[in-house]
Amino acid sequence: MSPSRRALLASVGAASATIAGCSELSREVSTPDPDEPPESGVGELPDPGRHVSGANGEWSTFGCNAANTRAIADGEAPVDGVTERWRVEVAQTAYREPIVADDRVYFLDVDTLRVFDADDGTELWTVPDVDTVPLLWDGVAYVSTHESVRAIDSDNGGILWERSFETPGRATTPATYDGSSLVCGAGEEVVSLDPENGDVQWRRDVFGQVIDHAAIAQGYYWIVATEAGMVYAIDDGGRGWRQWRLPAGPTCPPSIDTDAVYVTCRNGTTYALTMDEQADAADGIRWSVDTGQAERGIALAEGVVYVATLSGTLHAIDSASGTRYWKYDIGDWQHTAPVLGRDTLFVGGDRLWAVDPTPGDDPDRGPALRFDRSFDGRVGPGPVLDDGTLYVVAEVERDETYALLALE
Repeated sequence: MSPSRRALLASVGAASATIAGCSELSREVSTPDPDEPPESGVGELPDPGRHVSGANGEWSTFGCNAANTRAIADGEAPVDGVTERWRVEVAQTAYREPIVADDRVYFLDVDTLRVFDADDGTELWTVPDVDTVPLLWDGVAYVSTHESVRAIDSDNGGILWERSFETPGRATTPATYDGSSLVCGAGEEVVSLDPENGDVQWRRDVFGQVIDHAAIAQGYYWIVATEAGMVYAIDDGGRGWRQWRLPAGPTCPPSIDTDAVYVTCRNGTTYALTMDEQADAADGIRWSVDTGQAERGIALAEGVVYVATLSGTLHAIDSASGTRYWKYDIGDWQHTAPVLGRDTLFVGGDRLWAVDPTPGDDPDRGPALRFDRSFDGRVGPGPVLDDGTLYVVAEVERDETYALLALE
């Protein structure tokens, strides 16, 4: 199917939100021309210690920032099309998206962390026996090795310290907001570590294996989800503030804004969990929408939640009400998630898609296609966005050859 034909046939209509007992809503939207994107760049990069999402302008952790919003804050993005700057071959089963910080690209190739120069793709160093993509903070890469958390010097791959856990279950990648502490999962515990040496600052029991990756709300509350379907808000001293019980286990880490947590579950439903203690909903669920499962994270910006599902559909949902603005067919591929930059939504699938999600500044009218880019097969994991460059894994030859690509 041609790109223009696909855009015309984008599925944009039936809403299936269940909101505080209200009936389901439906609407039809057109597909207009995209808006002119804003000028590239921002006047000043955010200070992560003061930014509501803990953003610093780089894709330095899963979900880009401390809130897992998948929205880049440097105002740089290729909005008119892309050309390939470099590629490196990776395993077909390398299912994790890259992390990009300090002019380096960190990619988990099955169980080996490979680090590349962001300019030309030169491999700089590798570390074996790594389970998760890293958190990059102040020149250190923090990773999980299943039973431990390891701090790695980003210049040369040398191990700075390692903290092992004797609890059943696996360790997860740490999260941080301002660098004063690292919070990770260790089986059915949430643990805070000192970034300097890995010493334990506090630990708290939870129900269920903690999943990667925790998110931070309002610079203070750690939002942790477990495979047992529990979501916890824990303060910076390890004290519980709020908890929610989901009908099914989450399939991806939580994303958050100032007053809600968003997560997709194994029952194919995306939930908004209110952080407002005065909310009417006794179970804390603001709304739920039938989206299908999503594995790689939820994006959100300016009051819209974006979910790319295993069935190959991209959804745009109002963050306050749960009303679905539109659906869009991106092709059947589960290892992709949307990323936002410069008023453009990028996502993989059967190709790389770039759309204006709110043409005319109105999400009801979206999406409008900016461009697409085909390869010899599926696109994802990724994309992620840093310094105006998209990084994505794609099938580049029909014999199931996959590559990590830098596109600008």
